[in-house]
Amino acid sequence: MKPNLFLIAAPRTGSTQLAFLLASHPDVDIPPIKEPNFFSQHEYPEDFVAMRHLNDVDPAAYVARKSAKRMQFAIFREQAHYEYLFQGLNARYRLDGSTTYMHCDGAAERIFEYAPDAKLIIQTRDPVGRALSHYKLATRSGQSDRSLREEVELEVNGTTPLPGRFLIRQSRYDAAIAHYKSIFPAENILEMTFEEMVAYTEAALAKVAAFLGIDPEKFDLSVDEQNAGDSVRFERLNVWLLRSGWKNRLRQFLPIKLKRMIKKVWFKKNTTAFAEEDIALLRRHIEASPAPSRTRDQIAS
Repeated sequence: MKPNLFLIAAPRTGSTQLAFLLASHPDVDIPPIKEPNFFSQHEYPEDFVAMRHLNDVDPAAYVARKSAKRMQFAIFREQAHYEYLFQGLNARYRLDGSTTYMHCDGAAERIFEYAPDAKLIIQTRDPVGRALSHYKLATRSGQSDRSLREEVELEVNGTTPLPGRFLIRQSRYDAAIAHYKSIFPAENILEMTFEEMVAYTEAALAKVAAFLGIDPEKFDLSVDEQNAGDSVRFERLNVWLLRSGWKNRLRQFLPIKLKRMIKKVWFKKNTTAFAEEDIALLRRHIEASPAPSRTRDQIAS
């Protein structure tokens, strides 16, 4: 089986929670790796996952072991490996929930070529709120130890490599959505917002059900909130653990019960406050006109 439902969303727009809510329905399945990033792989260097000390999933080894271990993020580069993830998913809809497809040049074309009849759920969030949430996640995970202003300036100056531009680029939706609409038929696209999913979950899921032609009563609303935004208590140690690779090793080998105990001590409620002038700077750059994207001919070359 192949995927035929794609969640087109930037990180921190509630995509993980929406994916789990969708998967609670008997007519929707998600693969063991929610974000395989197959159609955006060209934006990531071969060593990206290892350098970022993410899940360190080796797709070839994952497939060879016939693994079904649940992971959040990986970069699958071979079509056969990618399609392995969807083997055995027999629901009417099979979801690819990668959060890199919205802003990736060429992803829309690649998805359409692969699955021209696919349904797309496009989810957005208040752009500034999304960026601030992503910044909190970056500091929480040890990916950044810079101030918000420093991260904004690095991205604006082009110093940050493309895959690491998580504040401004990923909070600009209009051009990306228009591009998908120019490729996929209107009846195959549903637009949602994080805010409506949070405030009116049942109504939002009813809209999804109508779009997909499935029973709205069969979603399980008891699915726990996923991907919450707590902050760490030991920031310097957290950064060192990530950059040394030890964080990922411990994540892989510590028993689940011990990890849960550590989590209670390691994280605290995120009360990060941002200076108004820094938020204004962020908003100004998000709302500024972005640089022109590459043309389709440039993408294909």
